[in-house]
Amino acid sequence: MNENLNPDRPVGVPEDALAKALEELMDGRTNQAGGRHQDQVRGSAPGPEAGCPEPGEWPRLLCGKPRPAEVDKLLAHAAECRACATEMRLLAAEASLEEIAELNRMASATGEWQQKLAAKLARTPHFPAPHLLVLRRPMSAYLWAGAALAASLLVAILASAWWQHLNNPERLLAEAYTRSRIFEMRMPGAGFAEVTPNRHLRGNAPSREPAQLLKARNRIDRKLEAAPEDAHWLQLEARADLMEEKFDPAIGILDRLLGAGPVTSSLLEDDAAAYFQRGALTGSESDRATALEDLRRADELAPGDPVVLFNEAVALEDRGQTMNAVETWNRYLRFERDPRWLEDGRHRLQVLEQELIRQKSETGK
Repeated sequence: MNENLNPDRPVGVPEDALAKALEELMDGRTNQAGGRHQDQVRGSAPGPEAGCPEPGEWPRLLCGKPRPAEVDKLLAHAAECRACATEMRLLAAEASLEEIAELNRMASATGEWQQKLAAKLARTPHFPAPHLLVLRRPMSAYLWAGAALAASLLVAILASAWWQHLNNPERLLAEAYTRSRIFEMRMPGAGFAEVTPNRHLRGNAPSREPAQLLKARNRIDRKLEAAPEDAHWLQLEARADLMEEKFDPAIGILDRLLGAGPVTSSLLEDDAAAYFQRGALTGSESDRATALEDLRRADELAPGDPVVLFNEAVALEDRGQTMNAVETWNRYLRFERDPRWLEDGRHRLQVLEQELIRQKSETGK
């Protein structure tokens, strides 16, 4: 197999040809005078190529990497330069047995030592260059400042949302109802409370009203100053009037909103509560009949609304429609989730069922 594996090396040259040529060059130089090496070379080989090659050129020559023209030039120079010829010979010489043994005795020659060194280097922390540290400090400061600003904005948004929730007029009116429930009809969003009509006298000064009702009224008035015809705020104004037992203004607002449309179960609830309370106060059969009609319409629009069903059952009881009231209370119990309102509905249903049993027993006699 005579394949040339290194095309840059001249064909037909034995592998130790360079080494032999170097030995011959060195033998030819032993009879020449030493000293002032560079001056003699420059004197014997004038011209732009007379200077000694770079140190890295000699290993390339021995590895066969330079082009053939470069090989001839380097060998020609080494023939005239004792120092370069000596360097070439040292590079070409193989290590002696003593040198190899000495190298093998070194700890760094073992695989175990090399593996430990690699592991140690892998664990060594990387310290960035000083100029990178200078750049990272401002960047870190900007990042921290941006994060702090974002956190501040988030806190401000959450605080604003929480404040809006706490001061929502609908929530405030529901809380005022829970703190001072003055009538049987329920109000949307309100928690359970016993009816305590003696704690609230019609015509009380505003200072006697619950604080939540006063805050809600204040916010509603401000909103209506900016938008006098806003249906949402007008409905809340009517609800506040109902809480203050101002039934006529409440009915006037709610009837107007129902006439203008759209008709919603919420509007019908509030209108029914206002008519029912005014009817209870004045003894008006017409007002209480209107309240029941409003609640039946609301039931059609929102058949699973526990507030509508509760108020409808109360109105049915008031109109003496006991059987219909029992059926409505049973429906109410399927939709109510608040434990205290649920217990109140069960109690009312039991009272009605006992009344029916009593009426049947009296009729049987």
